[in-house]
Amino acid sequence: MADNRYDYCIGTANSGFKKTVTAMLAEGRFYSSGEGKNIPEFLRILRLAQPWLAVIDTQLPPGNIKQLASIIEEDAISATLYINTGSTDLSGYMLLPWPVERPVLTAVAEALCLEFAHKKKLQQKIRGLENKLSSRREIEKAKGILMEKMSLDEGSAYRYLQKKSMERRVSMNEMACQIIADHGHVSFLSRRQ
Repeated sequence: MADNRYDYCIGTANSGFKKTVTAMLAEGRFYSSGEGKNIPEFLRILRLAQPWLAVIDTQLPPGNIKQLASIIEEDAISATLYINTGSTDLSGYMLLPWPVERPVLTAVAEALCLEFAHKKKLQQKIRGLENKLSSRREIEKAKGILMEKMSLDEGSAYRYLQKKSMERRVSMNEMACQIIADHGHVSFLSRRQ
């Protein structure tokens, strides 16, 4: 296993299962950051601990494991490994049959953590790109207002927006938002440059 150490929370009401899985994961350099003996408690623990991995016994009471899986996935709380101690069908999720061998458990757990880390990086990148696009839209809209209200060409409107943002010590996006918000009263803007 790599030098990475991942934390996990385990969800099970079965103390023998918990002891065995915890020992296996400890050998694989994983460490426990919480446990829950029922779905509501486990979900609270997950939200508080924000572990890399959730290891869940499919027989975790009071029952609706598919709903729990959906919540964890939609909220991107952690990587999730379900261990099927009953006859639960969880297609679309990583489901290992019980009993499972330690090398399989730790290899799958590590792969899930690495995939989750990659997914988080991609989500951050997407949010960053969405923010840039939104900012660009605001700047373009503000330029349009300046061009209309002050009879400027596009380049002059951009430079004016840039100059005002520097004078007021705010970002171009913040200045653009102020112009948009004050669209009807471009009073704070003067033609003097």
